[in-house]
Amino acid sequence: MRSQVRPRLSAVRSRLSLAAIALVVLATACLPLSPAPGRPGPVRKVEVIGDSLTFGLFGTTPGVVDHLRPKLAASGISLTLDGGPGDTLEKPWPGHATWAELLQARIDQDDPDVVIIQSILFPGAEDPANHDSYYRAAIRLLDIARSKGAHVYLVQHHRPNNSTEYNAAEIAERLQAQAATDRGVAMIPLNWWIAHCKNPYAFDGWHLSAAGEECWANAANSAVNQLRNDVG
Repeated sequence: MRSQVRPRLSAVRSRLSLAAIALVVLATACLPLSPAPGRPGPVRKVEVIGDSLTFGLFGTTPGVVDHLRPKLAASGISLTLDGGPGDTLEKPWPGHATWAELLQARIDQDDPDVVIIQSILFPGAEDPANHDSYYRAAIRLLDIARSKGAHVYLVQHHRPNNSTEYNAAEIAERLQAQAATDRGVAMIPLNWWIAHCKNPYAFDGWHLSAAGEECWANAANSAVNQLRNDVG
């Protein structure tokens, strides 16, 4: 009888071990691989600079601010936002200031502890001649973000439905990652959160609904909490 029980116990332990591993994988997949390096804590100010996935599509879709601000405020953290719909990290929408100008002013004025850069758009990405200027703009933005020791994050995105925009997003993310190499920049896996979000999309199947913006806020807040657990 005991010989029958032991295999059963062994099988139960094996299933429990696999379940524990799955939980660890699930818990860590939603976070940056490690917190972004930077100055010592505490974390009290977060800056997000983003495009229409952060601000909404010119008033036709919601933005992240109403979801993210209260989550951060619950931990005593303030939130500022810059950028706007139609902006890229290289070229702003007509009438908007460049992100380099906006972020430099924010660093000078508020000196945020965390800077999150959310940018997926890259018009003209199909022409390799445009890649170098985009890459250099990404480097400049990251260097501004890190200039006073802030912890800096880029965002890993879900993909647009349109094939041209899909390919542009792939190129933009690759160039951003190259610019981040050896600069102490971490990546927020927003794509994981959107993949596990219920009804995340607005009417165009790419921009975010209120539920999607809630998941974007959860992605950013989780990254900040991971950092706070590390530096305070």
